[in-house]
Amino acid sequence: MFVETLDPLLDTCYLETVATPESKNTLLYDITGVRCSNCPKAAEQAKTILDANNGRVSVIALYADIPGLGQLTDAWDGFPVLNSVDAQQIIASLGNPGSLPTGCVDQIEVDNNRMVPFTKWSAEVSKRLSLPTPVNLEITATYDASSKSIRVNTKSSFTESVADPMDIFVGLTENDIASKQSENRVSSGHVDDYKHEHVLRTLLTGSSGSAVGCDMVAGTVVEKQFSIIKDDAWKVPALHALVWVVNKTTKEVVHVKEVSVK
Repeated sequence: MFVETLDPLLDTCYLETVATPESKNTLLYDITGVRCSNCPKAAEQAKTILDANNGRVSVIALYADIPGLGQLTDAWDGFPVLNSVDAQQIIASLGNPGSLPTGCVDQIEVDNNRMVPFTKWSAEVSKRLSLPTPVNLEITATYDASSKSIRVNTKSSFTESVADPMDIFVGLTENDIASKQSENRVSSGHVDDYKHEHVLRTLLTGSSGSAVGCDMVAGTVVEKQFSIIKDDAWKVPALHALVWVVNKTTKEVVHVKEVSVK
């Protein structure tokens, strides 16, 4: 069981020269389940989008106990459990889906619904990538084997003034997790060693995020540091750390960055 640090080790704001704005990156949630036989198609679509966008898209696969969808999300006996409370809370904050697979693009509403069918992900991601972002992001993530701790440092530099409240989220995902997956394109109906990618392991900020506690004018810099004790099941070479900034009023993700844990 991991120990989560909800309060940052460092949380500070200061002013510096306004930086040149970065291109906006986009966050894609793949809401999925190990007993969902159509979900591997959505994972393939997510990979296609990643490969086409040169590091400007980050994917988080959300495995969770979703009310009414246990037949699609319940863990298989004898296989690694991918479901997490953090994933469940993210999904609940956006509106529980009626079926799987589905997902969210930057947490925005599409046709009055934040749940977006995977067949529409590519078009919606393209729209989001064309928009500006008011904040530049930096992130580093290091693992100390002696203490089994992972430290994540983030820096958010605002390139324009922002009036709406903003929350910063930091999460860990893991790739290449071999576990059983329903799959309707194979005769057995499942794959015992299916490779699950971008699996949300934890949110170091908790599911509510870590608020920006200062006025956000052009040149404002917010630095936050977080630490967590690595769960024994997590494999460091396959772990990634992500930081994303969310408009608390609209729930929109305004920017995201991702790095490998080293």
